Amino acid sequence: METGSVATGEFQLQYFQHGTGPEEIVLVHGYSSSARIWRLAQEALATDRFHSTAISNRGAGDSDRSPLESDYTAEAFARDLFPAIQALGLRDFTLVGHSMGGATVTQFALNHPELIKGLVLLNPAPLSGRTLPENWEEQIQAQFSSRDTTGDVGAGHPDTPEDFRRALQADVARNPIERAIGGRRSMSQLRLRERLKELRMPVLVVGGDRDTTVGVDNIVAEYLALPEDRRSLHIYHGVGHSPNVEVAASFAGVLTRFISEAIPQLTGEAAVAGD
Repeated sequence: METGSVATGEFQLQYFQHGTGPEEIVLVHGYSSSARIWRLAQEALATDRFHSTAISNRGAGDSDRSPLESDYTAEAFARDLFPAIQALGLRDFTLVGHSMGGATVTQFALNHPELIKGLVLLNPAPLSGRTLPENWEEQIQAQFSSRDTTGDVGAGHPDTPEDFRRALQADVARNPIERAIGGRRSMSQLRLRERLKELRMPVLVVGGDRDTTVGVDNIVAEYLALPEDRRSLHIYHGVGHSPNVEVAASFAGVLTRFISEAIPQLTGEAAVAGD
């Protein structure tokens, strides 16, 4: 695993790269985690076929932080992603987003469809938003005061390597509170589900039926909102919010099949339809 940082203008963002293959994959993490959450899945991908890049959003991992809650939104993360990808020289890649990262990559795909060959929404945050409880900010502040900021990142799974668990939870524990509040507010205001019909690249939706963070009903709703000729669905039985951690090797296999089979097939069908 190679690591470095890339400038987006305002922020330096940390990234992790793995593999030397010609097939590019870009991975975006969720609300409370960092790019480290992708390590197990990256290591499970064939190194001679894939070159994967996982990027830590502003405020995550070793990326730069901001004191402003308004800097931690899905829209802001998507804006950062564009110059980061340009600086790294990436295009014609499969873009994968987990949890809140699902909203980030959806926004990016809507803004820059020409750069993406396929899109993967992994247990995405509800793209139609979610009502927040009246005292939600006080709850977050209490969690930070008690240092109960571990979040649901799958690191408690019994098969998770100890070094991976410690590194990921250390990243989660040092999140700035502005990121926690700004990100939660951003997710409540999402209105992207109604725009999924605009996406023309192949899209794979992946979820676990034991996900109590976003709910399998929301995962299926995102799939149903996509164009019928562009969409694929994979639901894990007995898996929670983070298949990229809980069943990393299996998820890498699902991702490999999508890139190898579904993307060429759907892209070819679109080309024939356009003739």
